[in-house]
Amino acid sequence: MISLRSHKDVLIALAGACVTSLALLIVSLYSLWNIETDRLQLSRNIAQLAEISAPALAISLTAADYTAIETIAAAIKSSPEIEKLEIRDRTGALELALADENIDGSLASLTRPLLADPASGDEQIGLIRLYFSNRTAAGVGFWLMSIAALVATIFLFWVTWRLARTFGPRPAPKSVQPRETAGMPGDDSGLLPKGIFSISQKETAPPFGHLFESETHMASLISDEGRLVAASAAWLARGGYRREAVSGADIADFIVDPDRDMITKRLADMRTERRPQKGTLRFRHADGTASDVWFAATAVSTPEGETFTLAVTQDISELTGLSGKPVTAEFSDYLTGLANRVGFEKMLASLVSDAAPESSLACLVIDLDRFKSINDHHGYSAGEELLRAFVKRSNQALQKAALSARLGGDEFAIAVVGPDAAITARSIADAVHATTAEPFLVGPAAITVTASIGIAHFPEDAADADDLIRFAAIAATSRKAEGGNGIRVFEPQMLASRKKRTETEADILRGVEENLFEPSFQPITCLASGQIIGFEALMRLNHPEKGLIPPGEFIAVAEETKWIDHAGRQLFSKALSGLCALSRKRGDDRLHITVNLSPVQLTPDKVAFMERELAAYGIDASRLTVEITEAVFMEDNDRISESLRRLKEMGCRIALDDFGTGYSSLAYLTRFHVDTIKIDQTFTKGLTHSDPALAARSRRLIEGIVAIARKMDCTMVAEGVEDEEQSLQVLTIGVQYGQGYLFAPPLPLHEALKRV
Repeated sequence: MISLRSHKDVLIALAGACVTSLALLIVSLYSLWNIETDRLQLSRNIAQLAEISAPALAISLTAADYTAIETIAAAIKSSPEIEKLEIRDRTGALELALADENIDGSLASLTRPLLADPASGDEQIGLIRLYFSNRTAAGVGFWLMSIAALVATIFLFWVTWRLARTFGPRPAPKSVQPRETAGMPGDDSGLLPKGIFSISQKETAPPFGHLFESETHMASLISDEGRLVAASAAWLARGGYRREAVSGADIADFIVDPDRDMITKRLADMRTERRPQKGTLRFRHADGTASDVWFAATAVSTPEGETFTLAVTQDISELTGLSGKPVTAEFSDYLTGLANRVGFEKMLASLVSDAAPESSLACLVIDLDRFKSINDHHGYSAGEELLRAFVKRSNQALQKAALSARLGGDEFAIAVVGPDAAITARSIADAVHATTAEPFLVGPAAITVTASIGIAHFPEDAADADDLIRFAAIAATSRKAEGGNGIRVFEPQMLASRKKRTETEADILRGVEENLFEPSFQPITCLASGQIIGFEALMRLNHPEKGLIPPGEFIAVAEETKWIDHAGRQLFSKALSGLCALSRKRGDDRLHITVNLSPVQLTPDKVAFMERELAAYGIDASRLTVEITEAVFMEDNDRISESLRRLKEMGCRIALDDFGTGYSSLAYLTRFHVDTIKIDQTFTKGLTHSDPALAARSRRLIEGIVAIARKMDCTMVAEGVEDEEQSLQVLTIGVQYGQGYLFAPPLPLHEALKRV
C-alpha cells in the first residue's frame, strides 16, 4: 500500500512537473516564434523598401540629380524601422549617411546594389545600405524565452527519464518533441509568414505594398499591357479616385491629350528596352480637372519573374501657377535653398507664357570663375560652404528677383519680371558682382572668387524660356572667355561665336580621332654662338580641309573639354620622333626638346605615359624640358605636385613660361625647383620700344629677372626675339638663350631638318 501510494505520489509529482515543463516550453517556443515572425516581417519590409527605392536612386544617380537622391533618402529615413542609411556611388564622389541620434551598435543591415540597368543587372553604379534594430539579437525577450525554452526542455527530458526509471523503460514518445507539440505550427501548417510575393499575398495585396500604403508618395504600378495594377493612397487621394474604380484601367485614361501618345511610346520603350523614363505630363483628375505632374518610371520585376513599370509621380502645379504653395523639396536645391534647374526652368516657362504684352522679362546666369581650382585646392566641403556664403551675401539682391536658382555646380540663374525688367536686372547683376569684391571666409581660409554674369531679355532676345536661359548662359560664357569677373548682355553676334566654338569642338574631336595633332619645331638658340641647342614643339592641328590651325584657335577649347590630354599625347609622341630625326641629321644626341603641359595635362597617368614614350624612343629624360605656366601653380594641388615631383625624379627639366606676367612668381620659385625661366616676349619687345622710358623700364625688368634667375641657379631664355638689337641687349644683360622669329618661326619637321 505504501509502495503503491508512493508510486502514485511520484506519478502525480512527475505528471505535474511534466505539464508545467510542457506549458513553459510551449509558451517560450510560441514567444520565440512570434519574435522570429516579427523579425522576418521586419526584414521583409526593409528588403521591400530597398527594392522599391533602388531603381529610383539608380535613375537619380545616373543623372547626377543629387537633390532627388537627398529627397529619396529622407523619405526612406522617415520609415520608423530605419535607424540609419548610407548611399554611395562606386567612385566615392557621393557618400550620403542619415542616422538617428544615440543609436546603439547592435544594428542589422541590408545592402542592395544600384544598377545603371536594373533589367539586365549590368554595371553597378553604387549601393544603398539600410540599418535597423536587430530585434532577435538585441531583444531581452528573445534571450529570456530562449533560456526558458532550454530549461523547460532539459526539465522535460529529466521528467521523462524519471518516469521511464519509475515505471519501466520505454521510448520517449514523439509527441513530446517540440516541433510536433500540440499547438506548435509546423512548416506546412500555413501559419508561418509567406514570402513577399507569395500567391496568398498577391491575392490580397500587390507587390511593393509598403510603398502603395503611402499617403505622401504618388506611386503607381503598371502592367506590361499598360494596365494600372496598383496605386498608392496619395495617388488616389490626389486624383480623387476610388481604388476599386481604377484597378485594371488603362493608364492612358488618367492622362490628358496629347500626352497619351507620349506615355504610350514611353511604355513601349519600357517593355522593349527596360530603359528608365522621366518627364512631365498632364494628370487627369476624377472631377475632370487636370494638373501638371513630373514622373520617373523604371522597370521592376518580382522573384516569380513578373515584370511591371513602377512610376513615382510628383504634383508640380505649384511650379506652373496653379497653386500658391512654396516650391517643394523635389524642386529646390538642397545646398542653398534656392530652386534647382528643373524648378527654375518650369517656373520660368510659366512666367514667359503668362507675360502680358507690355511686360518684359530678363534672365541672368551667374558663373563663378575658377571654381574648380577652389575645389581642388580647398576641398569640396569648402567649395559648398563658399556657394552658401555667396548666396547669403547676395540675398538682398536676390529679393528683387521673381525667381532665383542654383542650376548646378557653381552656376546660378535669376529671373526678373516687369516693365523695368532690363533696369532691374542690371541693378541685380551689379549688386551680385559687388558681393565678390571681398574674400569669403571659409573655415581658416579667406577665398577670393569672381563671377561672370550674362543677361538676356524677353521678348527682345529670346522668344521662349529655353532660349532665354541659353542666351544668358552664352553671354556669361562670352564674359568668362575674356577673363571673367564682369557682366555681359547678350548680343546676336554671340551666336556666331557660339557656332564657331561648336565648329572648333568638332575640329578638335576629329583631330583626336584621326591623329591630326602634330608639332611645329621652333629653334632655341645660344645667343653667344648662334648654335641651335634645342627645339620647342608647338602644337598645331593639321585639318584635312582647313590646313594647319594655330593653337590660339583651339587650345583654350581643348583644355575646357579635356581633349587636350589626347591631343597632347599625339603631340608628345610625334615630338620625340622628330627629335630623333633632328639628332640623326645633326649627329648630336645633345639636342633637347621642350613641350608645354597645361594644368589639365599634369597628371600621374600622363607622366607615366611620357616615361614609357621616352623609353620607347631611347631618349634620355634629361633631354626633355617640360614647360609650364604660372596657371599650374594657381591650381596647385596634390595631383600637380606629385606629377612635377615625378618628372624631376625622371630627370626632366622644368621651365617656367611667361615669367613676370602672372601671380606670385617668386613664391612659386621657392616652393618648386625650376630649371629654366623663359622671359615673356612683351619684355623682350619692349627693349626696342619707340618710347625711351618704356624701353628703359623693360630693360630694368629683364635685369631683375636675370638677377633672380642667377640666385635660383636657373638658365634663361628670352622669347619673342625679332631683331638683332633685341638679341644683343638680352645677351648683354646676361640671358643665355633666345627664341623668336629672328632665328626661325615654328617649322614643320622637314624645314627644321634643314636648319640643323
